[in-house]
Amino acid sequence: MHIGLLSPAWPSSAYPNGIVTYVHYVREELLRQGHRVSVLAVTIDPQHADESVHAIERGWRERAASVAKTRILRRPVTVFDHGATIARAVRRLHATDPIDVFEMEESFGFALPVASDVGVPVVVRLHGPAFLTLVDDELKTEFGIEKVRREGEALASQRVITSPSRWTLDQTIARYGLRPRIAERVPNPIDADERLPMWSVARCDRKMVLFVGRFDRIKGADTLLLAFRELLAAHPDLRLVFVGPDNGLTRDGLPPIHFDDFVAQLGGGLGQALSYRGRLDRPEISELRASALVTVIASRRENQPYAALEAMLQGCPIVCTDTSGLSEIVEHDVTGLKASPESPAALAAQIRRIVESPTLGERLGDAARAYVTAQHSASAVVRQTLDVYRRAIELGGRHAR
Repeated sequence: MHIGLLSPAWPSSAYPNGIVTYVHYVREELLRQGHRVSVLAVTIDPQHADESVHAIERGWRERAASVAKTRILRRPVTVFDHGATIARAVRRLHATDPIDVFEMEESFGFALPVASDVGVPVVVRLHGPAFLTLVDDELKTEFGIEKVRREGEALASQRVITSPSRWTLDQTIARYGLRPRIAERVPNPIDADERLPMWSVARCDRKMVLFVGRFDRIKGADTLLLAFRELLAAHPDLRLVFVGPDNGLTRDGLPPIHFDDFVAQLGGGLGQALSYRGRLDRPEISELRASALVTVIASRRENQPYAALEAMLQGCPIVCTDTSGLSEIVEHDVTGLKASPESPAALAAQIRRIVESPTLGERLGDAARAYVTAQHSASAVVRQTLDVYRRAIELGGRHAR
């Protein structure tokens, strides 16, 4: 089978993005099983280009991004117009080396022209979607409204839709009134290599708490910092390492507040216990996970984050919010600890359990690694993926309308 995959960038080692990571694991396992795979990517690191990785069109992402969020309905070209660019790239590839099935994310309505114009069976995967991932006031902007509208229009035309989490799939079908012929939960794949450091209670720093994610509202940055302030009252020698970009925290129509200013507002000497690292590459993050006593995921909603899967694969104890797709992969008191997404006190209480009983963390980490190895291995996920591909091929290569 010749399979086409759309990726926002390539390779995953140069672009630490959840979609790129997903495409990497699927591609490697498909190749291992003897299939041919072509990746169409928006951005490609020149050192990693080869005959199976193709640029969609040089420079279009940069041109589109410059006008994407301003006066979008009055500009001659915006990011929304580039579904046609992707469709042309798929047609070019298909004309020279026929594709059996093409898998892509839905973003900006791109899936509609691809499914309508190419004639190749398309599998659309819900890595977002926009109505769940845009933050607060973004949903009310001209850009946000148009993105959600186009997303719904594109998804309504699709025969085959997959999602890492059942929660995201159900929410999306209900939000847009979808009736796909095939709608499947297919987990995100992940595999370890021999270089991946494993967590152990003997090796870890029992005073270190780790967070990997954006500083924004969806990732629960405010809940995390409020919870950590509570923890310091009982354990003043703890420190929090915060890894990820500072996108700013939105608050009821006010301008976003950024990390340093938010910490300063909280006061109480919190800043002295924090280490903000910004963006780090994957090996650095893996080393931090293996070193920290506990990894915290404080999101208000999630699809199926690699931040959790990667920590679980390393055998790290995790504390997460009991919400959306996270609830599907973490079993409380078995593979991790869960707390209400809106309660700093509840989150602090669960973190404190591991701080005061590191052997509990050891039990949770061992169970988490066993779960991810069994349920999210690339071989298991790709078997399910290939079943979806074959059923998509049987349906044919035109969209639902």
